[in-house]
Amino acid sequence: MSVGRAAGADDPLEAGAPRLRLASSNPHKVEELRRLVRSVIGQRAPRLEVESLRGVAGYRAPAEDGADYRANAEIKMRAAAALFPGEAVLADDSGIEVDVLGGEPGVRSNRWATGPTGAPLDGAGLNAALLARLQGVPEDRRTARMVCVVGLALPLPGPETPRLVFGFGAVLGRIAHDARGVGGFGYDAVFLLEDGRRLSEVAAAVKDQRGHRGQAVRAVAAALADWAIGAPAPPRT
Repeated sequence: MSVGRAAGADDPLEAGAPRLRLASSNPHKVEELRRLVRSVIGQRAPRLEVESLRGVAGYRAPAEDGADYRANAEIKMRAAAALFPGEAVLADDSGIEVDVLGGEPGVRSNRWATGPTGAPLDGAGLNAALLARLQGVPEDRRTARMVCVVGLALPLPGPETPRLVFGFGAVLGRIAHDARGVGGFGYDAVFLLEDGRRLSEVAAAVKDQRGHRGQAVRAVAAALADWAIGAPAPPRT
């Protein structure tokens, strides 16, 4: 879908348009990244197509075993870029760091806790596990931050390897004593901004402006827009 179209399922691609591939199969993250890309470069590069990995044959999510956020973003970015020559690829890795836990869950935020059978927990389960770890911890020791690194791979002419651009974002806050709110995903329902609102309780535009993922996308926006303005269209797949 082009940055000027409404969010939703992937649309037929516009002939001759440069394309950005979002290296994620998480529908919540894809929706947020689409929205961010539209808001930060939509006017500069309105014909840029933004596509997900939904239904892509041959794609297998790589193991996120990097030592830090940047390494994991690059792992995901390179895996997608190998399947889509001529397309720009954007990947992110993010997590929540709690001071009293020594910065955990950190880079392992989506896989740091498992259920009784050993299966990975979903968002609600991870929130519950984090709240249980912090039971009895007083308000002034519940400080935390949300962190995101975005990686952008921009194709170059000929056989040259893609140009890699990285952006960083972080937002300070603290962990609530319960989960609330219907917006957002991941740990948004337990993360309190400094004004006392949860990320799950603020409007999408506010989260995009103040949140860690929005900061990281804006850090690479100029490079993406410059590429999209001058890039040739990739071959149709």
